Amino acid sequence: MKRIKASLDERLAAKGLHKIESDLFIKDVRRIINDSPWMNLKNINGQLRLLGWQDGCGDYTTIQLIQACYDPKTLIG
Repeated sequence: MKRIKASLDERLAAKGLHKIESDLFIKDVRRIINDSPWMNLKNINGQLRLLGWQDGCGDYTTIQLIQACYDPKTLIG
């Protein structure tokens, strides 16, 4: 799990997010998925844009890493 979290942190840092921003981004992604687990990646990114996140933050791999770290039973397909 530590390696997955480290990969996620590196990925978000490469997107230009600082630690506090990364934590907020992860929180927003988790809330979106928990509120609407049926959403696909396009819908998740639409919700992220509505929350003010830039395009490209919520790519497939990043979302999968967040889910693997925090709620593996909700992995999107």
